[in-house]
Amino acid sequence: MKFTEEFLYHIWDAQHLNEKLFTQSGKQVNIKFPGRWNTDSGPDFKDAIIEVDTQTLKGDVEIDLTSYHWKSHSHHENPEFNNVLLHLVYENKNKKPYTISENGTRIEILEVKDQLTEDISKLIKHYSNKPYSEKDRSCDLFNNMNITETEQFLKQMGMKRFEKKIKRFTAEHFFSDFDQLFYMGFMEALGYSKNKYQMMQIASNLTYKNLKEFYNKGMTKEEFISILLCSSGIIEHIPSIICNEQKLKWISLFQKFPQIQILDISWKLFRVRPINHPAVRILQVTDIIYDSLETSIFHNILKPFSFPKDNFILRDFKNKLYAYFQIKNNYLPERYKLGKTRIDTLLINIILPLAVVYSREKKYNNLEGTVYTIYQSFSGLPSNFLTQYMEKFLNIEQKKIVKRNAINQQGLLNIYYEYCKHHLCEACSSK
Repeated sequence: MKFTEEFLYHIWDAQHLNEKLFTQSGKQVNIKFPGRWNTDSGPDFKDAIIEVDTQTLKGDVEIDLTSYHWKSHSHHENPEFNNVLLHLVYENKNKKPYTISENGTRIEILEVKDQLTEDISKLIKHYSNKPYSEKDRSCDLFNNMNITETEQFLKQMGMKRFEKKIKRFTAEHFFSDFDQLFYMGFMEALGYSKNKYQMMQIASNLTYKNLKEFYNKGMTKEEFISILLCSSGIIEHIPSIICNEQKLKWISLFQKFPQIQILDISWKLFRVRPINHPAVRILQVTDIIYDSLETSIFHNILKPFSFPKDNFILRDFKNKLYAYFQIKNNYLPERYKLGKTRIDTLLINIILPLAVVYSREKKYNNLEGTVYTIYQSFSGLPSNFLTQYMEKFLNIEQKKIVKRNAINQQGLLNIYYEYCKHHLCEACSSK
């Protein structure tokens, strides 16, 4: 069967796989979280959570049409692939039960040719390998929808994207508490598209628990800043709005913590706007993180959700949230404070899905209901390059619907990531 590797990405991401899966070595696989699509070098999906027999593992997933591609793409010589825990292939042509990584580790092979759901198997039989043309601006899906149908479909896709985020955090909660989950998500969100994984590296290696331990031993706020900036290596690229004297002071303070490893992070700083510089983003949030170390950053985040029963007011909620995140910073100009748009994005992508995970664990039904009220009624965020790309397939009235609510924008993004990104027009139009 001839089709592109991108189609396999869609199969994995959307989990068009049987409920019971078995590797080539005979082990049963349960997919807790398929991972994050990797737009950089390295494995195709990062930070997947997979149960192999009874052992829950966290790592990367590499996807190839056949098992031969592991060597033909030189993955067996690349250390970047040493964290791969599952090699997904359409067909295991070499018939060996394992793939071998650069460091000699055996990687389970999941051949999916005969383990696909019925809907995707039918689609494969009719799958067209027609090349995508950028000049083709027509979309059968939206062309055939009226305004009411468009809004209903976008909300449906928006809820689907939201539930994916909840599933991701639920799976990651197996390894991390709520403080660490928010801290990692917070740092990732501050990295934007260019440096989100780099910012996550800081939170993964210098955990919230580590920071609390340092705090309990007397770590000052200045020392905390020095730890974040110096251990990440971003101190060497700090922008000119920070004077050299202050930079040298932080470097000196960091010498008190010889036990902290300096990370080898490849920062992407080319054409990064000054306000989006990773060092600026770190400084924007040091007060928020440091001031939470005595108690809990996650429980601080939950405080704006507190309202008298049946008296929730979205405007008051947003004001509480902005007040928490927009505190004065002693090292940055006022214009560099965390913007409301960034806080809104953090709310939609991190805070709300995490709050659902927490509410379900604690059986706080009122909190979960409040979260869904916020998500379904929250006004639209500013367009980004992806929503702008998708809007070219919409008519004027459909564009207005997208801009009206965040859930509609999230729905459009879900369509992009599931279908448009991989040019799966046939699969999309069949929805």
